[in-house]
Amino acid sequence: MTSAPPHALTNGHADHPLVKLVTRKRFAADPEYVHSCRSATDQGADLPVDFLFLTDSDARNPEPVFAQLRWGGQAILLSDSREAIGTAAEAFVHWRGGAGWALEQPPATLQKLPAILRFLGLRTRAYYCIVRKLALIPPGNTSDRFTYHVSLARPAKAAAASGDLAALAAARSEGGGYEVVKQVPATERVVARLREKFPEADGETLTRRAKKFTEKIFPVFLTRETAILRLLARDLPQRFHHRVPRLIDAQADANGFTRTLRMNWLRNGCPIGNSAGGGNAVGGQPLTQLAFARQAAELLAALHDDAHVMHLDLRLDNVVITQHGVGFVDFGSAVRVGENFPEASLLGNLFEEMMRTSQIQRMLGRMSETGEVTSEDICRCYGKIDKAVDFFYLAVQINNPHANPDLRGLVTVDKGSDEARELAALTAKILRPEDPANPPFKSARDIFTGILEIEKKLTRKSAP
Repeated sequence: MTSAPPHALTNGHADHPLVKLVTRKRFAADPEYVHSCRSATDQGADLPVDFLFLTDSDARNPEPVFAQLRWGGQAILLSDSREAIGTAAEAFVHWRGGAGWALEQPPATLQKLPAILRFLGLRTRAYYCIVRKLALIPPGNTSDRFTYHVSLARPAKAAAASGDLAALAAARSEGGGYEVVKQVPATERVVARLREKFPEADGETLTRRAKKFTEKIFPVFLTRETAILRLLARDLPQRFHHRVPRLIDAQADANGFTRTLRMNWLRNGCPIGNSAGGGNAVGGQPLTQLAFARQAAELLAALHDDAHVMHLDLRLDNVVITQHGVGFVDFGSAVRVGENFPEASLLGNLFEEMMRTSQIQRMLGRMSETGEVTSEDICRCYGKIDKAVDFFYLAVQINNPHANPDLRGLVTVDKGSDEARELAALTAKILRPEDPANPPFKSARDIFTGILEIEKKLTRKSAP
């Protein structure tokens, strides 16, 4: 019988009869199951997984199960008891108000014996159900990693009826029938988040600030993201279309501002075949650190040079690794190259504030002060809307992709390897060139070229 593969966590029950049974009968030909992955060389229990099998001997509490699964991952609950499966399914579906999980497979029966024995009257059965993780963070929690309310959902009828059906089908084909729904969060959630940051502020002040976010700031940025996604669909070269979100539907309020955005799901998982650019993307294997760096740099160069878009928030939380390779998400802070904002306008003030307070700008400011960044091209972009903001952060993060826990198991990183040392040396040349006034790396395209040179060098070194 087929047992659970490396991307599925069985809590030591890989040889359990029920795990083998449901794997063979339910998942052997399931595209999500077959194409998902987890590093075969890194089997730590703290790695997020796409499938989690739980038998009667496991604690089937939604709280710890939520933490073990990747976003969109599935938990398979198994038992010899129909009642136990029904109770477990109810616990997941109603957990924290019912917003965290979807019942992917209602309680169902599996026959444990061959048909010939059942024909003789033996009716031994097993029971299972499947739940899918829909929320990015536990419902009711707050996180500095995510600003908007983002979850997975089945296609909305209105969205399906309003667009190009062929495009909609293509957008959903990679996500198991799910879409990403990004919404302006409720005022109460923003108040809770502000209270964590400013515990001494009074309730009236927090509510006033929260309403400003939910009624003005967030809708403005979500509306801009809608426009940027349309621009990318038009101007980004076709071969990169699977590596940025594709707009499915946008729902606006009475003032014309987007309140809900529906996009295809760029699901984290190992690349398949050679669509991601060759190298280590064959057969659903994790990317090497060098392949990760190359694909990220190539996509950023295409954004800047072909689509003429600056992302401006290229934190690792906004980087994904899909079956097509490295992708970028969350274009709410993106700006068109050459775009100007009128002084004292709402947009002008918002972007001016963002250029002072964003995580990337704060890091650039610190590293400039300490001498870790001396390139004048990069230093000049501090506090400004500039392409250098993007390629500065790209140069930093290619050395530590596992800083985003969601990418663990999807990128192999060996700090002592030749590729890690070469990438670190490249980053040093980008940030601290010999001639700061005339740095050799002035763009994402330059960084991409530098990474290709590293690949050639390591290939020559490894040749017999």
